[in-house]
Amino acid sequence: MKRTNIWMRTRDVDWAIRIGKFYIHVSSAGDDLPAAVQENLYDIWDALKSAPVLYKAEDVELNEVFLKKKFPANYGGNNEMSQFQREWYIHSFKSMAMRGFYSFDRDISTPVTDSKYNLIAWPKAGPQLLSIRLLTIHKEIDISQLCQGDLVAKINDLWNEENNVLL
Repeated sequence: MKRTNIWMRTRDVDWAIRIGKFYIHVSSAGDDLPAAVQENLYDIWDALKSAPVLYKAEDVELNEVFLKKKFPANYGGNNEMSQFQREWYIHSFKSMAMRGFYSFDRDISTPVTDSKYNLIAWPKAGPQLLSIRLLTIHKEIDISQLCQGDLVAKINDLWNEENNVLL
């Protein structure tokens, strides 16, 4: 079902897709959703809810460079409120990484029309084959490609150029 711009811009939608060997989780922060994701959003949400925990919290890598910029008080002092905000912020990203996903968040410091995302958390073990049904793009990528430029446009382009399926 196609979502309206107002619907997308007023929600922080969790969605996911598989690209090659990578299972990608994205928190939209009011950004557009790729067309294929919009059409399969309920199936994607079901897959996210059913994804089992595979790793412990200590088996997850966090993007400390990004987190240091977002929560600078945590890295120069002992600010309890800032530490609470940091932990609250990373909770869902860490939770998805514990399920085997590479978890992204939109960079809200950029204009709303800019679909730049940051990789927040990922499993230290690297990509693993998961037994969940997701939209799948059959193309191998370097995960850093998703951190450069418009993530939604890249996924739309990859989806349109490949023979892709909902697995």
